[in-house]
Amino acid sequence: MREQETASDSKNERRRRTELLQFYGAGGKEDTPYDINSKHFNHDMYVQKTIKESSLKQLLEHESSLVSEIQSLDSDCQTLVYDHYDKFIAAADIVRKMKEGSVKMEAQISRLQENMARIIASSTSVTSALQERRGHLSRLLGVHGTLRKLEFLFHLPQKIDECIAEKNFAEGVASYVETAEVVHRYCHLPSFSAIHEDCEAAVGRLNQALKEQLALKEVSARHLTECVDLLLQLGEPAEGLCDDFLAHARTKLENDLSNLTKLAETAGGLGNEEEEGTEQGASEETTKAEEIKEGVGREEAGDDSIRDGANLDILEFVDVCHETFVGNLWLVISSYKEMFLRSPEEGGSGSSNVAMEKLRVFVADLIEQYVAVVGVRVASEPDVGHYGQLTTALDKFHRRLHAITQLLPNTDFGNVALSLVLEAGSARCQSSLSMLKSGLASSLGDIRHALVAPRHPTQDGTESTHRQLNEHLTRLVASTAASIKDKVTALQAFTQPKHTFAVKAEFRRKFCRDLVREGVVVAFFLHITDTLLQFCHKKDKDPVLLLVLSRMCLDLHTSTVHYLLSHCDEQLQLEEKTGLTPLHSITDGMREAGQKLLNHYVHTQGSSISQMLRRSVELKDWLGCGEPRSVRRVMRTVLEEISTMDTQVGALYEEGNRRDRSSDSSRRTFHSVSASRGGGGGRSGWSTYTPSQLDNSLVANLNKLWSERIEIFAPVEFTRVSILTGIVKISLKTLLESVRLRTFSRFGLQQVQVDAHYLRTYLWSYVADEHVLNVLLDEVVTSASVRCCDPELMEQRVVEFICEQN
Repeated sequence: MREQETASDSKNERRRRTELLQFYGAGGKEDTPYDINSKHFNHDMYVQKTIKESSLKQLLEHESSLVSEIQSLDSDCQTLVYDHYDKFIAAADIVRKMKEGSVKMEAQISRLQENMARIIASSTSVTSALQERRGHLSRLLGVHGTLRKLEFLFHLPQKIDECIAEKNFAEGVASYVETAEVVHRYCHLPSFSAIHEDCEAAVGRLNQALKEQLALKEVSARHLTECVDLLLQLGEPAEGLCDDFLAHARTKLENDLSNLTKLAETAGGLGNEEEEGTEQGASEETTKAEEIKEGVGREEAGDDSIRDGANLDILEFVDVCHETFVGNLWLVISSYKEMFLRSPEEGGSGSSNVAMEKLRVFVADLIEQYVAVVGVRVASEPDVGHYGQLTTALDKFHRRLHAITQLLPNTDFGNVALSLVLEAGSARCQSSLSMLKSGLASSLGDIRHALVAPRHPTQDGTESTHRQLNEHLTRLVASTAASIKDKVTALQAFTQPKHTFAVKAEFRRKFCRDLVREGVVVAFFLHITDTLLQFCHKKDKDPVLLLVLSRMCLDLHTSTVHYLLSHCDEQLQLEEKTGLTPLHSITDGMREAGQKLLNHYVHTQGSSISQMLRRSVELKDWLGCGEPRSVRRVMRTVLEEISTMDTQVGALYEEGNRRDRSSDSSRRTFHSVSASRGGGGGRSGWSTYTPSQLDNSLVANLNKLWSERIEIFAPVEFTRVSILTGIVKISLKTLLESVRLRTFSRFGLQQVQVDAHYLRTYLWSYVADEHVLNVLLDEVVTSASVRCCDPELMEQRVVEFICEQN
């Protein structure tokens, strides 16, 4: 078996080689006597060449291969002989069987020919026998058909009356139209005149019945179209039917609008309940919507279906509008165009322009009412903070009105729908702005309550003012920024590319630029500025709140406004900035508001300390007071208040730049009023002069001429030292003016000297320029000495000792 397989493979290989040689014979090698497969093979030359070129080992191998090929060829020859013999035997058997079968087939064919001959003879005899009757039968069939037509004509008036009674007007008109030509053609014949008259009377009754159908209020738009089409087939003039059709269609469509108006008003009255029920199951809502659509669309729909639709959302309401009014209007327009606006080649009249104008006026009036109804429903839709459902409903509304525009040339109902979409967007922008304003007021109220609420001290007994104020500020700025971003993201639902109105340049320009950016974001920034500026005119506000709000304005000016405007422009894809409010106008307003708030804070805190100092000066008996032994308590209270303010300001503002302190500041003396180094004991330099020698007022005025002018109420910078310096200047200026209004004894002057040195010792760390502090305190002591009956200052070392004890 293996040898046979080997032989078969060798045979196939030789056959393929032979075929390749035959195919490429023209372009192959030329036959040589050394090619064993060539017909020019010479075995002597091949043997000599092989012996000459090959070694003994190669010759033995070549001999083995030749022997194998010879054996393979022998095996192939035997296999071929066996195969041919089997095929020869099979072919002989087939030929023998075919001979046997052909004998039987010849007998069957002979019988078939005989049967066909008998059939042909029978058919010929039958045809010849019925030849005469065939013509007679054809004549009878023709007469029978004519009689049936005559019978139909005789019964046509009765049939038309039956169709009228059964309200099967289409069949009655079809019957008349089918026979009208025959009746009119032969109406001059006496036998047909009566039929013609009866048919005309029946058609008149049919015409009247159809007109009565048009007068019914409950007739549907489809049935109205069928009646008008049947009247046109009966030959009624198109001009009159055009007006009747539109009048009756208006009645039906206005009824749909009335139902939709009730539905919109009912849904608007229950807007709050709708908002609470928006989280019901989607399948339940879909089922309810389908039931309501069927109820409103049926002719029997009334107040019950309106009450059932009270909980419809805006998307379902628009679907109901499409199923009822828009669907009927579409059908009316299509039917009207098919019946009255056909070209003369199609059988229409030549007055199509007039009919088209009537249709435009008719549709425009109804569309205006429909848009008003949808506007009522959109206006009553509660603002839940996300507008995906609303924008989808508005997109459906816009698409369907735009489709009516395409159905009715030379109209533009798409812009009417776009106006309603812009009104809805404007309402949502105004609502968003109101929410932002309410959120800002709520955030400010929360901060006010937090500032006045009892504070929890830390473990070491001090309040974590720095952390608390920073938390309040961060929460206020973050909540403001987050609310603006949320509103912009929510309003971005109006600009989704899937909405047809969102791709219109007019809508994007009006909505994105004017309504969202300018009407919401910029308007809210301006509202923030105005709201915060109002705190400058209220005297009962917490000063710390003013400080926090001033820092809020500074943060908004520095980065937040720029970030939020850039985010808004990026989300709304605003590339053209011409005509928009520039960034610097908003940030400049924020900085100005922050400056005013900070100035107001400084004035408020300075007034608070000034009041304590003024009352302490006014209530003390400076002429009857004893020799000073300590610093007055009010001075320690002032330092405590300023220290608290420093903690609050330092929590929100950076340190700022301060002038370097002079090396002798800690041991400063009053050169204008200090004790004389050349006199005896502790006598003041002022005691060496008598009123006749030098007037104290003149000395004070001369000192002012050489001192720098200090702006007490100058605007402060957004730094800690600048703010505290402003408060200290106001306080010391008040102290100075209060001292000028009092009269002092020697001990009263010395008490002022001790208090001034105490303030000088501890206030220098809170001010930007120690020179300002020294000048003001020098003026206080100088003014007290001017108002003193016996001006004699205390020795400086005694003053320092008393202050150190306190």
